[in-house]
Amino acid sequence: MSKEILMVVDAVSNEKGVEKDIIFEAIEAALASATARRHAEDIAVRVAIDREDGSYETFRRWLVFADDSTELEIPDHELRMIDAVDVDENAEPGGYVEVPMDSVEFGRIAAQTAKQVIVQKV
Repeated sequence: MSKEILMVVDAVSNEKGVEKDIIFEAIEAALASATARRHAEDIAVRVAIDREDGSYETFRRWLVFADDSTELEIPDHELRMIDAVDVDENAEPGGYVEVPMDSVEFGRIAAQTAKQVIVQKV
């Protein structure tokens, strides 16, 4: 799986003349999108690909707000500070807290989504 990601990055970079970092970011966005779509609720997801070996990790993330903030605009994407410190004791308002979650396979669907995202970014 990880070698497939590296092969896609190399192929697209050589074929389109696009920097590898842009392709990695597009694949990360595609995998995050595919992961978010698999959940019933609307969640914020971040995927981080290791540029050396192609392995990747997936995280659910929330934007942290001060406890005195008014009502949260997108509750599935945001946490108040009092709740955020339960996830990460170093949480700060304006920052993000993340928890690891299961990654989606970089299969046919993820590859198609990645291709669409890359085309949009290029």
